[in-house]
Amino acid sequence: MKDECSIVRDLLPLYAEKMVRPETACFVEEHLKGCAACRAELEKEKSPPPARETDTAPLRVLKRQLMVKRFQTVLLTAFLVAAILLSAFAVLDAPDYFPYTEDLLKVSENADGSVTITFDEQVTDYRCQSGADPSGRERYSLEAWTSSWDRWFARRGVQSFTVYPSEGSPLCIYYSSNNGEPDVCVYGQPGGEESIPLPRLTLTYYLLLSAAALLLLAAARFFTRKWEKFRAPLERVMLYPAAYIVSHFAVTGLTPSTYSMPRDFYLILLISLLLYCGLLLAHSLYRGRREQ
Repeated sequence: MKDECSIVRDLLPLYAEKMVRPETACFVEEHLKGCAACRAELEKEKSPPPARETDTAPLRVLKRQLMVKRFQTVLLTAFLVAAILLSAFAVLDAPDYFPYTEDLLKVSENADGSVTITFDEQVTDYRCQSGADPSGRERYSLEAWTSSWDRWFARRGVQSFTVYPSEGSPLCIYYSSNNGEPDVCVYGQPGGEESIPLPRLTLTYYLLLSAAALLLLAAARFFTRKWEKFRAPLERVMLYPAAYIVSHFAVTGLTPSTYSMPRDFYLILLISLLLYCGLLLAHSLYRGRREQ
């Protein structure tokens, strides 16, 4: 009887799933009629297995990590696109200065003693700076330019402005061509030595400083490559000089000097910050993938 119970219990899983032959099923059923223990075992086979409790904490951590990576990827794309668009704007908005010609501007005196300067319609923007020459006379310096951005997108019309001189102070207005030639006096009596505006080299100095900083940080990164606590921070700091160098060439190209230093510097600074944020995110994603 015990041997028959062992045989039946071995067959019960298949019998419960109706996977035995008819003669085997008849043998099992005959045995079950007189064996309460095997009938109880059959009921266990037919009852569903108890549900297992699963730990969802790892799944939540993985989901959170995927969401963070997705958010970092979106931010990385946004920073890079913003840097590219701003670089394109910097190139299109680069000033193309006009050399002085008699048709470039018209000077007219008004009844109240003021002087109005009206530029040719090709001029889309200008700058007027006031000061005093060595003789103490009131001096104004003009610059006029256009750009691809202004020609394609701006509709500013004819540019003009009015100068109101101080009482009892002679007025002298000069035009700067920003091409290495001396300033041209367009109103008043010229006096003193000729003034020649010179391009600024400050951006080149900043570029050289950034390159030197990048080389020093790269050397420090090489010598500390075996210490993880130094390697990652140095890599993050190295990214900014690299971003500044790329931004410099994106704004000024290969030109070592500029006549519009404030404009170029602020554009380089803004683009470099956008690139740096994007590179930091790319660095974080790369290190996370490498650790995985």
